[in-house]
Parts: sequence; C-alpha cells; structure tokens
Amino acid sequence: MSLSAPPTPPGSPSGPRAVDALLADRGQLFRALFLSAPIGKAVVGLDGHLQVVNPALCALTGRTAEELIGRHLDLLAHPDDIPVEDLAPPHTAGEPALDPHLEVLGERRLQRADGSTLWVQQARELVRRTNGEPQFVVLSLVDVTDRRRAEEDLVRRALTDPLTGLPNRRSLTDRLQHALNLSRRRGGPVGLVYLDLDRFKSVNDSLGHEAGDQLLCQVADRLRWSTRVEDTAVRLGADEFLILAEDVDDVEALRTLADRLMRVLDDPFHVNDREIVLSASMGLTLGSDAAPDSLLRQAHGALTRAKENGGRGRVVVHDEALSGGDVDQLQLETDLRHAVDAGELRLFYQPIVALSDERLLGYEALIRWQHPTRGLLPPGAFLDAAENNRLTSKLGAWVLKQACGDAAGWEPTLRVHVNISSRHLAEPGFSELVAASLEESGLEPGRLELEITESTALFAAEATLRSVSEVTASGVTLALDDFGTGYSAITALHRLPIHTVKIDRSFVADVVTEPSTAALVQGLLQLGQGMGLEVIAEGIEDADQATWLREHGCLMAQGYAFGRPAPLPASPAPTPA
Repeated sequence: MSLSAPPTPPGSPSGPRAVDALLADRGQLFRALFLSAPIGKAVVGLDGHLQVVNPALCALTGRTAEELIGRHLDLLAHPDDIPVEDLAPPHTAGEPALDPHLEVLGERRLQRADGSTLWVQQARELVRRTNGEPQFVVLSLVDVTDRRRAEEDLVRRALTDPLTGLPNRRSLTDRLQHALNLSRRRGGPVGLVYLDLDRFKSVNDSLGHEAGDQLLCQVADRLRWSTRVEDTAVRLGADEFLILAEDVDDVEALRTLADRLMRVLDDPFHVNDREIVLSASMGLTLGSDAAPDSLLRQAHGALTRAKENGGRGRVVVHDEALSGGDVDQLQLETDLRHAVDAGELRLFYQPIVALSDERLLGYEALIRWQHPTRGLLPPGAFLDAAENNRLTSKLGAWVLKQACGDAAGWEPTLRVHVNISSRHLAEPGFSELVAASLEESGLEPGRLELEITESTALFAAEATLRSVSEVTASGVTLALDDFGTGYSAITALHRLPIHTVKIDRSFVADVVTEPSTAALVQGLLQLGQGMGLEVIAEGIEDADQATWLREHGCLMAQGYAFGRPAPLPASPAPTPA
C-alpha cells in the first residue's frame, strides 16, 4: 500500500488531527474506514510505538486512546509468554527492519488493562510513501478469545474425566509416552500405581449410583492432593485409578508412594451423612524401555494378582520390576502374620531431651521385628507387609500396650510417644484400647502422647475425630509428626487438638548450611510457639544443629546426637551430644 502522506514528526498531535497529519487530504477514505472499523486497528511506527488507534482497539484492550498512543506494543503483551524478541525470525536483507512485535502474525495472547487474557488474530499492512520508503504499519487485531476458549474446552473435555475432573485414559496415553521419553534421556524409570477400590460395587448397590459418584469424587480429591507435583492421578473408569509417577528411583520408592496412598484412603469417607470405610488394591510396575501399553498391562496384571482370591488392601509389584529381595517380600508377609503370637516383636526407644541442658523428657517407642532367620528388622522392612495383610492395627495395639507397660516403670516425669496409623485411629474401639492399655499398665494418661501424620489430621473423618476427642479427654496428648512436610500443615493443626509438633528431620539436616531451610524452620518454630504448642526438632545429629535450634527458641529435641533407638534402657539418662 502506498499513500502520499508526509512523515509524522515527533510530538505531532494525536487522534483525528494525527490522522490528518499522517494521511493528508488523500487519506480521508482511509481515515473513515480506519476509525469506524469493527475490529481493533492501530497505526504503528516501525519501532513498535502506537501512533493512532481506533475505538475498537480501545474497547478490545480496555484502555483509552490517551493511554495507548505513544506507548510501545509490549504494553499489550501477556507477561507469561516468551518475549517476542526471542521468537522473532532473523532479519532478511532488503526488507524493512520492523519491531519484533510487528513480526508476529497469526494468533497471540494479550493482556487487557484489568489483567484478563484475550486471544487475537494479528495481521499487518506495511504502508509506504510514494518513493517506496516504509512509513508505518497498520496493525489489525481480531478478537478470537471465545473461539479459542471453546477449542480449549473441547480439548479439556476430551482429555478429562467429566465426573472427577482428573485426566482420563485418553490423556494418559500421551502423558505416559512423554514421561517415558523423558526417562530415557534422564536415565530414571517411570512408575505406575494401578489402583482399584475394594467392594465399591456394594456402595452403588446399597446407596445408589449418585452416592457412588460422590464417593469417587472424594477419592479423586485425596489422590490429587496426596501425590507429588510431578505425579499424575488418572481415572481410568468405574472405580479404577492410576498414578503416573515420574522420577522414582526404585521399587522401594514406588512402594512408599503406594503406602502413602493407602493411608490417605484409610480414613472414612462421608456420603449422605453416612461413613464409608474403603480399602484399595494396587498393582505396581516400573520401567523405562517398555511401550506405554506394555507398562499398563504389567501394572494391571499386578493388580489382578493383588485381588486374587478376594484379596483386599494388598499391594503387588509386577514380577519383572522385582529384585530377588522383593520376591522374598511375599514370604515376609506370610511370616509377619505369626510374628505377634510368636513373640518376635520388640520395642526400641529413642530419647527426647530438653535442648537447654539435655535433660531427658521421655522416649519415642519404635517397633522392630526379631525375625527368626533374617535377624533384627527395622520398621521400613516390614510395615509394607503389614499394610498388605491388614495387620497395621494388630501391630499398633501391641505397640501401645507394650509401650504403656514399659513407661509405667520409668521415672514419673518421663513420657512415652507412640505412633498411631490413620487406619487404627479410625477403627471402632480405639479409645477403649487406649483406656485399657493405661489401666492395665497403671500409666498416667498425661504421660502418653500419640503421634499422627498430617494426612491423618487433614482427612480425619467423624470416627477419627470422635476417637481423638475421647482419648484426649482422658488426658492423653496428641503430636503431629513430620511437621512441615505435608501440603496443609496449618489446616491439620486446626482440625484436631494437637499438643506437640515435631519438625521433620529433612529440615533439621540443612538448617545450618541452607539459609532457605533455616528460614523455613524458624517460621515453623514461630508458628508452633505462637499457637501455644510444644515443638520437638527431630533428626539432630551434631552440636551445630543443636546450637542453632536452641538459639532460635526450640526447647526439645530428638536425634542421634542425644541417643539412637535402643532396647528398653536400664537408666533414663541419654548419651550426651
């Protein structure tokens, strides 16, 4: 396009007068069409500065002509997009040098004055003088926001389960292929947890499909919020879900994830004023070279074995993902069923001390298994087997009674901490078990503290809240373990009558060397103290950590610096740091 229009000098008038100056008398038609156009239009200098705008562009961007004229086009760019300077094609010799924002053709995302997003189709027309010299660009912006959102909604609907909002099976194929491609480059495997709810059909049959749908939505919410950012929870259909776990190191890391999911689902669900207790069976597999369909078949095959013979709440790993030690896990699960009756369980105790003078305050009870052929096993070696065989509550009852009996023989100032699983806490009769353990041992209720996890507190249902209320009413106190590692610690503090919080060892390990961790720990200390809670720092291994925590107001501590877990101590004095 060529027009006989003189160049626009700096500081020239704006609005209609600027149009006259730019287009002179030959541009009257252009002027009329420009200002009355139903789409956003602007006269833009080659350097990207707006010179004249029409009313449609003002309405489109939510800005007045005075706010736009003289400003650069980057005023309209969306702040979350890659700068157009990084995307602009290299300049072609012989072509006029245009600002990168003028090189963008097609759809792009912009931001209105109120911060909202709009999508436009951008086009341009270079206007030259009669001698062929580039003068300015007429920019056209057509609003395509509604179409774009409609297309995105169609894609979302195609890839999302309409009931739960989780990605669906169709979406899983692309995500799994992408994860496998990344795993080959990074050298780490991809894990799958194939999950099926046990006895879900009975919920539909007894309460109706609407109640079943509500239950599935609650399960989806728990899976969504209990997985890591890099994991993906998917609904495959009916009562089947799948967790795609990236960056897992080995089978044990995948087992840990499955164990966490099992605990999250242990707490009762509420549907139509009814409490529903669920369990889930899980099939696990791990791989990097397999095709997506093959990996899914492996996980489904493991799930099928988990549910064989009416099995519930079991976790099975695909054979090819198992090492020799993992295969032995199956025998371990069988042996564990007889461990309690055979008297093979032991309690070890780790000191809890006052940081000011290392005065002993109590002990945390930690279970061990004296296996007849494998020797002394730590809890990490057999608690998964307990979950798979639904033995968690049986082991928990043994630990509670044994710990109360042992603590009754200590100095009367010492307290005992006992870890309680969410499944055990929600079971009928738990408060009666605590009362019986205290009565049989003669231990004062104020000397017993029960430790629970953040997920237990967060998802506490009516049965859990009732048990906690009954237990704490007798004088027993409640501690929140691994404080700060979950996603809703503050919510957990408000849901239950927490007496003590324990700062996780993962924070304490870096408190001296990492300023960001130090700031986080200091915030946790201030939060606990501000809410009137006792705070215990776990995992202290050296004097530097102890000194830092003491100087920042932490009063109690636990860790190897003060004593490792050991059998029932003959003397209440811990080993000094």
